[in-house]
Amino acid sequence: MVSNDAKRVMPQRARKEEDKEARRRQLLDAAMALYQGSSYAEVKMADVAERAQLAKGTVFLYFPTKEALFLALLEERLFAWFARVEEALSRGESRWTGARVARTLAESLEGEESLTRLLARLQTVLEQNVTEEQVRGFKERLLEAVVRAGALVEKRLAFLKAGEGVRFFLQVHALVTGLRQMADLAPVARAVHEAAPHLEPLRVDFTRELTDSLTTLLRGLEAR
Repeated sequence: MVSNDAKRVMPQRARKEEDKEARRRQLLDAAMALYQGSSYAEVKMADVAERAQLAKGTVFLYFPTKEALFLALLEERLFAWFARVEEALSRGESRWTGARVARTLAESLEGEESLTRLLARLQTVLEQNVTEEQVRGFKERLLEAVVRAGALVEKRLAFLKAGEGVRFFLQVHALVTGLRQMADLAPVARAVHEAAPHLEPLRVDFTRELTDSLTTLLRGLEAR
């Protein structure tokens, strides 16, 4: 039988866990709100604490470094995106064309500028100055998500061989990273483009270019 003392301890522990998760949620929401209105470099941990209405020291109890905070933020948004992609690829039983897969993936990232901006910083910034434990956990979850999504793409596209779905999503990542960096103009470059309309061919429409690039990639795989 459970003693009365144990019965009192269990609700207390549950409340503490709920409080910890609530503070973690506050910090992630505050960081995202600040990031959406500025840039990674401009977001300071002190600003995150202030927006979350928590002491600065509290931020470091949950996220020892800025990179750890933003890697957690990326992880949350990335796996939410994978869930939506899996749902889209699971509807119906028919085969798809490469163009349809390309369009589905590109359109799924519309309105996800923060996610794609974070992805563009993954290897060079967010996986630096973090613990092996955090990176290992992220990589394990990422592998599971990529394998599931890759298998769904293989099911839709008859010309993909077993295992090529995973490689395809690695290529999606590469294209997203490169195109996001090209599409995000610095303030000075944006001003130059606005003052010189003839430079318009150099501007990158992220969704359009991602759709076209993925379509070309899949056409090449189909034509082998």
